Amino acid sequence: MVEVVWRAVKAGPHWKRHFEELKKRMHVNQAIVVIAHHLLTVVWSVLTRIEPYRHYSVERIAYKYLTWSWALDEEQRQGMTRPQFARYYLMRLGIGDELKRVALNPQFPYRLASVEEVLALRPELRPGVAW
Repeated sequence: MVEVVWRAVKAGPHWKRHFEELKKRMHVNQAIVVIAHHLLTVVWSVLTRIEPYRHYSVERIAYKYLTWSWALDEEQRQGMTRPQFARYYLMRLGIGDELKRVALNPQFPYRLASVEEVLALRPELRPGVAW
């Protein structure tokens, strides 16, 4: 977890700010451990409540799902295409219905599958149906 925190402190503005504040009051390694504890609490909260991480935009979360899908083969994606896979997980979180594409880099936008396209494959995601 400490390795993850070092990466988060370098890449995430929220964690970097938190680290800089803690560093004024304690040793660098202690600050990292405090943030690791906080990050574990965040991970637990996100996973148990099945909710998105609030310091990321919907587009950033969609991009993370697309990145995940690139690392999986078709069997691991359960027959879904990469855009369908990303949409499926956004739908499970209940976010991003209006998002059509991910364009963190405007030169390379990525299309997302439509809600209807995923519902045709995964009808359990229809409103009122528990998954």
